[in-house]
Amino acid sequence: MRNNRASFYADGLRNFLSATLSVIVCLLIFKGLAYTVPGTEPLSGLADEGNLMLTAEPSFERIALNRVTFGARDVDEAYVQSIGWDAYVQDQLNPPDGDDDALAAHLAAQTMHIDYRGEENEFGGWPDVDEDRPLNYLDADTETLFDVAVNAGKTVPFAEGARIQQELTAASWIRAVHAEYQIREFMADFWHNHFNIGRQDNNFATVTLPVYDREHIRPYVLGNFREMLEANATSTAMLLYLDNAVSVATFPNENYGRELMELHTMGEDAYLGLDNTDVAGPNGLGINVGVNAAGFTDVDVFEASIALSGWTVEFGQPTGPGGKRAPVTGNFFYSAAQHSPDAGEFMGVTLAGIDEPMEQGRAVLDIVAAHPATAEFICGKLVRRIFGDTPPAAVQTRAVEAWTEHKDAPDQIKKVMEAILLDGPEIGEGPQTKVRRPFERLMALYRTTDTVVNAHPWMNIVLESLHDGLFTWPAPNGRPDVNGYWFSTTASLTTWNLSIGLFFLEELATSFTAQTPLNIQNSSIEMVEYWLGRMIGFEPSAAVVNTLIDDASSLAGIMTSLNFGSAKNVEDAFMRLASLISTTEEFSFR
Repeated sequence: MRNNRASFYADGLRNFLSATLSVIVCLLIFKGLAYTVPGTEPLSGLADEGNLMLTAEPSFERIALNRVTFGARDVDEAYVQSIGWDAYVQDQLNPPDGDDDALAAHLAAQTMHIDYRGEENEFGGWPDVDEDRPLNYLDADTETLFDVAVNAGKTVPFAEGARIQQELTAASWIRAVHAEYQIREFMADFWHNHFNIGRQDNNFATVTLPVYDREHIRPYVLGNFREMLEANATSTAMLLYLDNAVSVATFPNENYGRELMELHTMGEDAYLGLDNTDVAGPNGLGINVGVNAAGFTDVDVFEASIALSGWTVEFGQPTGPGGKRAPVTGNFFYSAAQHSPDAGEFMGVTLAGIDEPMEQGRAVLDIVAAHPATAEFICGKLVRRIFGDTPPAAVQTRAVEAWTEHKDAPDQIKKVMEAILLDGPEIGEGPQTKVRRPFERLMALYRTTDTVVNAHPWMNIVLESLHDGLFTWPAPNGRPDVNGYWFSTTASLTTWNLSIGLFFLEELATSFTAQTPLNIQNSSIEMVEYWLGRMIGFEPSAAVVNTLIDDASSLAGIMTSLNFGSAKNVEDAFMRLASLISTTEEFSFR
């Protein structure tokens, strides 16, 4: 496995070089004839002779940090070594309610340019706009955001809808790179994918995604799952995305009910088919009911849709006699006019006698949240997200036990993370086998190179072709979280090209030259070693090291730029070196 992976990344590094160098330089490098700047060291056999001062293996802290952050920096590694892993985790699992102060200030200072031509029409139209605007939509309420979709093409240009997505995606990049509470960002990413909403499906759902992120995901990422589940079930974005908002008493819509059980809670392995008479006893009697049921059936999906009918949003629909209608705000509300009174048994539990508004739906949420299959399913996803396709069995066991023991605690998910991260040594043990998704790899590149990330509209689309931008996975199942999906030539080459191309955006600000110690800038070996230490933290394979050193001393490399180029040439060559390091196997796994 290791040899195959090493071969893949060594080949990929060479392919990336060939795509970014001139044909002549490529031929020189890969035939072993690379031009060497006078005064630099011989290139052959350097890594094999052990000249690098890097450790052979990553430290416990580097491995652990990479698994639950968007990229371990050398300063993070040193900090955790100074205070201890337990102290670091406890601090991370007790974040403030909102962004940390530095991150909040950075987000508040952001602007992005927006311009579009004005238009006059029968509805009133809109004026010309050409301005650098703050990220105002991030804190907008549902009614404000909903209005953008309601009046799109009338009094609001379609560009404003795109702007909402641009702001939210830019904020997610900035938080991933700059948040002090990295574990919270890691968990926000996990839960967004678990409760996935594809932005292509419903424009009315899409425009309210800032509220979904701000009020229905982030406050709960380390909280109680049952509370999170109801917050999700009452979010405008989810109600519209999975059609529960349009569910009516006469025709309850089953989309949300099915995904609630198959994707959000018990998992598809708990699906028993069309019907299973062993699940329910008469009038809810028997042992195989509720949380003790073997699983769910299509009948349960239908009963859930009945119980949850009436959970909707205000979009002008009839709400009672006399022509009374709801306002058009997009806000959640319970509509008795849309609720069916015909609920029977759900997983063997009788719902018919529950008359209070929303309580039938809440009873469904109570059962599925507390079901043992939910603990196994979600904890399994979480430990795979952290450790890879075959996580340690002991970690899974601890996670499920903590989930179950603390199911009613307000900090249930925090307790699960403590069990995963602190109750055993696995978090800092190798091998590192989890492939970084394209988004993760870019964020790790920016974190380990101290790049200041500012908002840019392109962030909204640059990863869309790879289905790894925020809300770009179209289906409710969320993006795959297995190595096989991301471990492909197409995904890797696209990400590698982005790693160097995006550095030329002025919104991504860093100075490699200033960060590289002056006393090593006459040595290709020491500069490669320095940046490997910063970005990876241990010695990669000899083939990778020698390829990087060869490139650093080539016509297109850093040594040529330092000797003969301008300051911009030097900075561009350093960017190239960092981007090449980000293509290595050691950087690609966390």
